[in-house]
Amino acid sequence: MEKYKFLIMKDLRHAWKDPVLMAALIGPLAILFLSRFGFPVAVDWLEVNHSFHLELYRGFAASLLVVTIPMLSGMLTGLLMLDERDENMIAYYAVTPLTSKGYLFYRLALPFLLCTVQSFVYLFFSNLSEVRSYNVFVLLLLALEAPMFSLFLAAFSTNKVEGLALSKLGGLFIAGPVVAHFVPGAWQVVGAWLPTYWPAKIPYLFMHNEPFLASVFFAGGLLLHGVFLYLMVTVFINRRS
Repeated sequence: MEKYKFLIMKDLRHAWKDPVLMAALIGPLAILFLSRFGFPVAVDWLEVNHSFHLELYRGFAASLLVVTIPMLSGMLTGLLMLDERDENMIAYYAVTPLTSKGYLFYRLALPFLLCTVQSFVYLFFSNLSEVRSYNVFVLLLLALEAPMFSLFLAAFSTNKVEGLALSKLGGLFIAGPVVAHFVPGAWQVVGAWLPTYWPAKIPYLFMHNEPFLASVFFAGGLLLHGVFLYLMVTVFINRRS
């Protein structure tokens, strides 16, 4: 643990000084605030002024907002990795007691743990999603998406500017919950290639009394997340070499 303390303190100092990184760090809190206090206001306003029952889409709103948390956690770590690559720090860490494997482990574990905590707080305190045992499945998939997004930025960007541009493109991943909730029948296979589809589909199936099918989707989603994460690690290592 001692060899990671330096990186932890360095990351905290860097995030404190960089407004983009700070925004990625506190973004989930803003999403929680919006969900807990903004959603009820929107429900009342739309019902009174437009006779639109937003309450019916509570589950969709929860899925749409919670999948942004791993993107923010992943962006935070991905941009830190790009900074370290620009400064040749990754090569330096390789010849220290940390080693290349230790560095990669830390950079995967940080967004995983950060996203787990932030997603847990959101799911249990946003008042948009019900506190149910199946949230454990959702949490695991969301947590796996954070290091996946980190490596996506680090592997396919040559510098921090490109990383920021690519992170905006990654915002398209929020289409996963849209497909999970609204796209009919066999067309859902289009969304199955989006990691965000799976943590949105699982609670949808549980809410529609399909626990077995939800378990099958969890297994499929876990497998797909594992494959994507492995591919991202492989691409990152090859690019680094």
